[in-house]
Amino acid sequence: MRNRNQWALAAVMAALLVGASWFCVSVWSETAAMPRYGNVILAMAAVLILVSGCGLIALMFYSQRKGYDEPARSDRTTRD
Repeated sequence: MRNRNQWALAAVMAALLVGASWFCVSVWSETAAMPRYGNVILAMAAVLILVSGCGLIALMFYSQRKGYDEPARSDRTTRD
């Protein structure tokens, strides 16, 4: 039964991908061309977002490996 569910999920995801791709291409072909400076700004923004996302993920892995994500502990004894 699990195999059938996986195939159904894969089919639904593929259908969503095809539908979203069709929608993006149809909207892209209907709109006017962007000027060259717009393409340059868009490319720089995409690179900046990619670099900052990769940097944040690298910081997350660094923090996890150094133990900064561990719960706080105290070695002090409690007062009576």
